[in-house]
Amino acid sequence: MTNTPRPTRFAGESWRTASAMHARVVGAVIMRDLQTRFGTGYFGFLLGLIMPLGHLTIALSILTALGRAAPIGTSLTLFAMTGVLPFILWLYAHRQVLITLQQNRSLLYFPGVDIFDLFAARSIVEVASGTLITTILLFALSITGFDTTIGNPTGFFYNLITAWTLGISTGLIFGSLTTVSYPFAVMGNLMGPLFWVSSGIIYLPDNLPEKIRNILFYLPLCQIIDGTRSTFFSGYESGFYNENIPIILISLFLALGMFILKIMRRIT
Repeated sequence: MTNTPRPTRFAGESWRTASAMHARVVGAVIMRDLQTRFGTGYFGFLLGLIMPLGHLTIALSILTALGRAAPIGTSLTLFAMTGVLPFILWLYAHRQVLITLQQNRSLLYFPGVDIFDLFAARSIVEVASGTLITTILLFALSITGFDTTIGNPTGFFYNLITAWTLGISTGLIFGSLTTVSYPFAVMGNLMGPLFWVSSGIIYLPDNLPEKIRNILFYLPLCQIIDGTRSTFFSGYESGFYNENIPIILISLFLALGMFILKIMRRIT
């Protein structure tokens, strides 16, 4: 493990002064993150936002190859979208928070920069990125002739926010642990394909055998995706979705992530 200098703090530093300093640091890191991820031109920015369409294409290809009809509604594309969108919001937030220290560790050499500032900046960037991804995906489907009318808009966007929060929490856990052991980064990256298979992107949990359904019941992203579908499609009533499961697990993950981060702040 590589030790980095502790950020400079002063005994007489007031809470207001410290907060203002943190805000300036977070703002500077946000601008650096945006430039690193999207570059200085429009091409990198657009590429980062249209990548979700690739995930949607993959899901549609799988469903088409399997010869499946839409389990809900009449559009296979909209069914796939309601699974892909929350998965993308989770995956991008999880992955970007996970690699925060790998990309920005050198910034900890600057006085006043704290490990918390790096994670806070990355989380804020993911809010903006997730909002744009959602807008672009829904707009793209709408202008190509799909009916993107949402049955319960409040519940729909609540589930998307929950997916983003889950990504922040899981990314925070594995991202903090990478400071002591790189294999945690590998484990964190493996969650992507595992969640793709197990979270109900191309199937409904209600249609699975009871033993499998009982296992998936405790997977938060599977709950979130089913909740997203139950709020998007007005005629779909899920017997699987329980909104308390994601909230309880996300709260535990966030508490664990913050606890690990607190320890990492003392040893990095």
